[in-house]
Amino acid sequence: MEEQKTILWWRILSGLATVNICLWVTGAFTVEVTGPYIKWQLFFSGTFTAVCAFRSYFPRICLERYCLFDRPASSIILGRSAATIAEVSFAFQVGLMIHEMGTTTGISWLQNLLIPIVFLLTVAQFFCWLSVLSLNHLGHAIEESLWAFTFLIVGVSLFFSLAHLDGNWFAMALGGSMACALYVLFMLLVDIPMYISRWKEGLGSKNQKMGLKEGWNDALRRRVPTRDWKIWKPEAAWLTGYFTIAVWISLAITFLPRG
Repeated sequence: MEEQKTILWWRILSGLATVNICLWVTGAFTVEVTGPYIKWQLFFSGTFTAVCAFRSYFPRICLERYCLFDRPASSIILGRSAATIAEVSFAFQVGLMIHEMGTTTGISWLQNLLIPIVFLLTVAQFFCWLSVLSLNHLGHAIEESLWAFTFLIVGVSLFFSLAHLDGNWFAMALGGSMACALYVLFMLLVDIPMYISRWKEGLGSKNQKMGLKEGWNDALRRRVPTRDWKIWKPEAAWLTGYFTIAVWISLAITFLPRG
């Protein structure tokens, strides 16, 4: 029964991933590519959508080395490497959206946020890798704090730009600022405290002292296949939200009509 729940969740997740790929392909053939923004948004959203689909088909819990299928595609190193590419791509998407909004409104400080957004979320990847290799959740707590701080900046920027926008840009900025506020609250109240709690619980574990080279070899070779719903249930909520809602946001940034 527990295994059936896990497989049902995976089938739903995989089905949504396939739908998202179809949405991107449809949008790519129908969107009017005018200017560099849409061109780059297409590239980055395609990368993000494809990687999220791959991670949906072969889900894993990196630090604990759990995976659903004992296949080479479930490699922890492969999954984390793909996730890094996807998350940096998403960072560029958000940064380019803010830059485009700054160009549209003539607000220079919005345009100047591109590099800080990409830099902060790239640094977050370093701390994620640190956690995955060392088996120490503190890196995850720092990573999620950087994501929360970055989207606090994005949300505030979108809110203060509302007075200079109208039409679809106004709707995008309003919806984006509200989404950022909810996201930051979730990170502060749920996600970051969870990782801090896990870090404290693991302070006495010998695994917490794994070196980076040892951790790389461990992540490269070791994976623990399981379909136990008790293991996947705590992760299912954020994995599902990440691989669906985040992809829809990525697609919306790319394909929503400008003007």
